[in-house]
Amino acid sequence: MKRYVSVILVMGLLLSGCSKEKKEDKEAPVLTLKEKRIQVELNSKVDYQSFIEKAMDEVDGELISVVKYNEIDTSQIGQQEITYTLKDKAGNETKQTMIVDVVKYFKNKIFSPTQVKPEIVKNPEDITVLVNKVHQLPQDWEPNDLEPIIDSKFRYLRKEANAAFTKFYKAAKAKGIEIYSVSAYRSYQKQKINWENQVKVFGEEYASLYSAYPGRSEHQLGLAIDISYKNQGDNLTEKVASSDIGKFIESDAYKYGFILRYPKDKVSITNYGYEPWHIRYVGVDLAKKLHKQGITLEEYYKEA
Repeated sequence: MKRYVSVILVMGLLLSGCSKEKKEDKEAPVLTLKEKRIQVELNSKVDYQSFIEKAMDEVDGELISVVKYNEIDTSQIGQQEITYTLKDKAGNETKQTMIVDVVKYFKNKIFSPTQVKPEIVKNPEDITVLVNKVHQLPQDWEPNDLEPIIDSKFRYLRKEANAAFTKFYKAAKAKGIEIYSVSAYRSYQKQKINWENQVKVFGEEYASLYSAYPGRSEHQLGLAIDISYKNQGDNLTEKVASSDIGKFIESDAYKYGFILRYPKDKVSITNYGYEPWHIRYVGVDLAKKLHKQGITLEEYYKEA
């Protein structure tokens, strides 16, 4: 009996000792950033920690204060990188890198696309693709399904976008709304000429506000179209917003898969001036989502 009790006691001690052993920490801490790419102003100070969204370890807890990072030189225009490194007490390490474009902002808070090294998009045929000052189409890319639009045999959209625009156009006409296309698909070369003319006549600041650098124009996608309430004269101005077609764009464009690409209250996000005449086809599902949430394509991809 004593021997039996001794065995039980020994086993109990062994089990008790095992339960007190700490499990080895082999799990790397979690480190996430708020942005993948940002633009900062020339000669500005950078708040490096403000871009950290989460720095957490399952064992050590919150670790934002111990995240290490390299500093960048904001006195030089161009692309740089900030690498954030987080190491927990057990020595497990995680790294995240953020691309930084150091740019010179104009007084209107717009920066020139000429100062930015763009990312070449890999899916230009996707109707939801993001093209802007930092996302560029391949220079030789052009749509293979362009069709003349309903009110001009000299202007083109991609097949799906054209079908949607035809419905939008007819719906406007049915309401007695005047609607005229002004510009649709533009090739890389045509956009190059357009950009250079804008710079020559109005200067780089104005061109950066209202014109896209070649390769970074939505018009090259064959999914964007500029429309107005009149077909001649100074027809692409903010007056479009208060016209019947401008109001129809705001209220109904999303139902046909189009979005107002450059809203008045989103200039700091799109980095383009307010263009109440420029609509972009993204498909009905995404257009409805963006309209409901009141966000731009930039904001959508940031959240994705």
